[in-house]
Amino acid sequence: MATRTIDWDNIKIDWLGRKFASVSALASHYGLSRQAISKKAKKEEWGDFVPLSKKAPVATTPDSVTDPHDKILGPIAMRKIEELKKELGENYSHVDEPLIVCYAKAYERYIDLEVQMSTQNVVSTSTKGGKYLNPLFNAIQMTQKTLVTIGGQLGLSIYSRKKMGIKLGEETEKGGGLFDFADDINKLVGTVNA
Repeated sequence: MATRTIDWDNIKIDWLGRKFASVSALASHYGLSRQAISKKAKKEEWGDFVPLSKKAPVATTPDSVTDPHDKILGPIAMRKIEELKKELGENYSHVDEPLIVCYAKAYERYIDLEVQMSTQNVVSTSTKGGKYLNPLFNAIQMTQKTLVTIGGQLGLSIYSRKKMGIKLGEETEKGGGLFDFADDINKLVGTVNA
């Protein structure tokens, strides 16, 4: 009898990432029961499931003033913002915040597009048999260009670091580099062994 691995890490990301309209939709996507996912979420204290269509409540706490990005950014983008602030260190300025947010959002979008693209072909066929480039591929290309442009402005390319005299943290550090696209994509795609 074949066993399958349940990708709880990706299920948790989707639980917290407002990607599904209901727990049932999330469960259906992963081939599990709604009860199994709810039980795991309660056991591991993931917090409440927030459906895709539900608008975030307006916060009246001081946290909404100090951290407004949690309403528009998912966990991947929030993590990337913290990584960028840490890496930029003394070179970080609050004036850079809009660029950092744009970079983090583009990074998150890039990961999401790559996950979607992992199940499709680059060249698609129309209903009439004509070949065309998959729109997701074009979106990925545009997102990559955005990442490179903003990354250069923030001093994340070798050339821009040399030009600005910026020395970032240990770039060979294992698991946590600024450009860990492949790791994030692989975590989100997940695998089901049959």
